[in-house]
Amino acid sequence: MPAASVTTIDDSLDLVCKELDQLALTYLYKLNRYTQARTITTSELQKGFLGLAHAKYTMGAKTISHFSYDERMKAQVQLKVDYSAKSPYTMTHIPSETLEPSTKTKGLRQRIEKESEWMQKDPDDVAENEEFEMDEKKPLKKGRRIIKAIGNPLHWFGLLVSPSLRTSQDHFQTATTHLIDLANMIHDLQIMEQQYQALQDKKDHLIRQRMNKDTAVGTVLESTTTAVD
Repeated sequence: MPAASVTTIDDSLDLVCKELDQLALTYLYKLNRYTQARTITTSELQKGFLGLAHAKYTMGAKTISHFSYDERMKAQVQLKVDYSAKSPYTMTHIPSETLEPSTKTKGLRQRIEKESEWMQKDPDDVAENEEFEMDEKKPLKKGRRIIKAIGNPLHWFGLLVSPSLRTSQDHFQTATTHLIDLANMIHDLQIMEQQYQALQDKKDHLIRQRMNKDTAVGTVLESTTTAVD
């Protein structure tokens, strides 16, 4: 019985060691991919900043600055995080916003109601309150709140911008996509590190079990030998 138990422990230990070796090789492979992707991302960022510096030189530092930013600016991409997914970090493009239908309908309804009330008023009162009525109708034109579509941020700095600025934008957009991929790679590496640590703890536990079994078997044999003598 003890011999069978030791054999089972040895088999389990061999299996855990093989899993550790395979996991270590996979980890090194993904770590190499991460290093290469990080190098490419760093290069894209460097090219982006170099193009931005050249654009500032050609267009002027005052033009390419925060003073040219649009106060109505909104993000064009959105980062979503879902740790239950295989790739927890994903980037989605936010659709351009247009005129809100509900606001348009509401403004039209208010205009019709105001015009109906004005038609039902006494003619004498209309003459006296004509100026008030005209002023009252002005806010109705502003009731249609139009949200401009999200355009190209390059237009903040003028219609004819430096080609270096366009190139810089392309590099930064590419780098943003690569950064999302790097975040997913780091997440995979962290999971593999946790798996490796769990297997290492299991291996240590099996080794202690085998040592205890060996000690118990040795004690039994020693007692048996003593009794025979």
